[in-house]
Amino acid sequence: MKHGAKQLETIASGTRRITSRARFSLGAFALLGVLALFAETTNARAACGDPGGSAEHVTLPSQSQSASASDSIVGLWHVTYSLSPTVVFNESFDTWHSDGTEYDNADLPPSGSSVCEGVWKQIGPRTVRLHHVGWTFSPDGTTLTGTFTLDETSTLAPNGKTYSGTFAFKTYNRDGSFTGTEFDGTIAAIRITVD
Repeated sequence: MKHGAKQLETIASGTRRITSRARFSLGAFALLGVLALFAETTNARAACGDPGGSAEHVTLPSQSQSASASDSIVGLWHVTYSLSPTVVFNESFDTWHSDGTEYDNADLPPSGSSVCEGVWKQIGPRTVRLHHVGWTFSPDGTTLTGTFTLDETSTLAPNGKTYSGTFAFKTYNRDGSFTGTEFDGTIAAIRITVD
């Protein structure tokens, strides 16, 4: 009888382990589902062109500039887009990838979205051209109104720590027609490093 009780205890213990694993697997699966839903919702609202945005512009602490002298724009940057010496159009954290793609996180409210992306190519020594695209939304951030483009030409400083250039920003209706809204300006960027 003792032997039978021991077997039942072993079976019960194994069942508890299986049940715990099953709960963990279901919990992990549910968490992945929530993350996937969040990612889908975020992608559905991705945009970073709000020419009249009310986002406050921040001043970042100085970044250590230990990046080696380089002819490559690949890396992470703090970028300021200006319409004049005293008027900031936008700021962003911009990541340039070696495969010719670019990803941008602008300082705009998430309701209008702040994420957009682009493609780039090198057109000269330390000089690149970027074609950047994103979605535009109504001022309340609930209705897709169209798209925007931001075309940029920038030149990396010889030390590889900064770049500067010019940009042209244009918006388009959902049918692809030009809205008549456009801005031209200058760009100043500082490389962000781990040091």
